[in-house]
Parts: sequence; structure tokens; C-alpha cells
Amino acid sequence: MSEGIEAPEGGNRRLNRMVAVTVVILSVAMAVGKIKDDNIVQAMQADQASKIDLWSEYQSTRIKAHDQRIAATLLGQSPTGAGAAAAAQKESARYDGESAGLKRQAQDAQHDYDVQGRRDDQFDLSDGFMSIALAVVAISALIEQFWLLAVGWVSGGFGLLFLVAGFESLAIHPDALVAFLS
Repeated sequence: MSEGIEAPEGGNRRLNRMVAVTVVILSVAMAVGKIKDDNIVQAMQADQASKIDLWSEYQSTRIKAHDQRIAATLLGQSPTGAGAAAAAQKESARYDGESAGLKRQAQDAQHDYDVQGRRDDQFDLSDGFMSIALAVVAISALIEQFWLLAVGWVSGGFGLLFLVAGFESLAIHPDALVAFLS
């Protein structure tokens, strides 16, 4: 009566062990990549919000500078408005200086967004290739085919390549593939 639970008999234990190890490695790599990818997406959202705010502030500063130039012109036409015209002209120059700094900051935020976007693409490609690898590896265990496990390893290898490229900010970025998938 003390019958134990019988494990299903696989035709190839070595293949099953290799599949199990592959699944663990890919799952852990995907989890770590997902955490980093989510952090990059948050940084991209912050850069995007900053860029929008800075461009809005830039536009309002340009309008203020324009208003001050108009005021300086109108006050300069008045015989008693020379002092006020000079003050308005000085204020316009101050706004011009502010707007140049705001424009530079907005462009920097856009550049940061673009850099993070390329890294996000790398993590997305990594996740895609590793997901394909997991599916192929699982099927290789079911049909007991080593060659299919090798196909999964190739896909997983590409996934790991893009994962490392994303972490290390490497210039590995297949623009054509990303453009096709976007």
C-alpha cells in the first residue's frame, strides 16, 4: 500500500534537464530585464513631461520677450517714455536669455528621451527573443528533439545579447527590425 508517486518517464532525461536549466536561466534574465525596462520607461516618461513643460515655458518666455519689445517700441515713441522703453528693452533681453536656456534644456530632455528609447527597444527585443526561446524550448521537451532545443538557445542567445546591450548601453540596435515592429 505504500505506493509512491511515479514520475512520468521521459525518453530523454538529459534533454529534460537541459530544458529545465534553460527555462530557469531565461526566466531569471527576463525578470531582471523587466525591472530595468520598467525603470527606463519611467525615466522616459519623466523626460517627456520635462520636455513638454520646458517647451511650454520657452514659448511663454518668447511671448513675454515679444511683448516687452512691443512695449519698448511704443514707449520709445512717447516723448516721456524713454526710461520706460529702456526698461522694457532690458526686460526683453532678459527673457531672450531665459528662453535660450529653456530651449537648450528642452532639447537635452528630448535627447535623453531618444537615448532611453533606444535602450527600451533593446529590452523589448530581449524580452521578445527570450519569450520565443521559452516557447521553443518547452516544445523541444514535449517532442524530445535536441535540434529544437538548439533553436531555442539561438533565440535565447539573441535575447541575452540585447539584454546585455540594454544594460551596458551598447550600440547594438537593429533599426530595421525595430522599425518593422513599431
